[in-house]
Amino acid sequence: MITKEMKVSEVLKNFPETLEVFIETSPHFKKLENKFLRKALASRVTIQQAATIAGVELNELLYKLNKKIHNDYQEINSDKNELSNERKKPEWLEKISEDKIIELDVRPILNSGRDPFLDIMKKVKDLKDDQVLMLINFFEPVPLYTVLGKKGFEHYTIKEENKFKVYFFRKETETQKSLDSHQSIDSIQSEFSKVIELDVRELPPPEPMIKILETLSQVDENTLLLVHHHREPLMLYPKIEERGYEAISNKINDNYYKVLIMKKRN
Repeated sequence: MITKEMKVSEVLKNFPETLEVFIETSPHFKKLENKFLRKALASRVTIQQAATIAGVELNELLYKLNKKIHNDYQEINSDKNELSNERKKPEWLEKISEDKIIELDVRPILNSGRDPFLDIMKKVKDLKDDQVLMLINFFEPVPLYTVLGKKGFEHYTIKEENKFKVYFFRKETETQKSLDSHQSIDSIQSEFSKVIELDVRELPPPEPMIKILETLSQVDENTLLLVHHHREPLMLYPKIEERGYEAISNKINDNYYKVLIMKKRN
């Protein structure tokens, strides 16, 4: 049975015939026909998030998917989409000067068949403390809220006729985040009975990622993987997330990051 918590990639891998259902349900899912985008985007999106992104009823999508794989499937729940909360436009956003808003329109990137994740993360990394990132997309980038939320960002979303504008802003200054990050790392390390250290700073790409992913098999609930890296491994995050892990990255200097990787906790 297909549930709302399952990743789109998991559903398509186990039930490839459901691709037809996604595409028929909403034109937003048309991009799943692109194998590269399907691999890159679907691995980060749950069925519930996909329904929100496409603007379709979650229960309707679940019914169609399950009906495709089981002809005798009966609708057993009436979950509605948990849409992002609509909030009044923040006062700071009303007053902020336009030169402080950094715009990134990812629609051309998506149309070219590329995953815009790295482009987004680079913009986020380059943001100054008093700047705001305005992301423009065809759909609401729900999974990105979680990714950037872990990095200390809040968001405000505006839905227009055929696009979404999402403003991402830091909850606090970069200095405060850095101090909190140090404290969090010390605290987290003390919670584990075993720490595996892995230094990949001298390895050429893609060996650091390969080495880290290979080492994940040794990381259980009582084990912490401490990676010494020469840069923040942005491409690694979605790969470990789909494997059930999470990471905290701490910048020591321009060429040195400490990355803590652990099993996700409920």
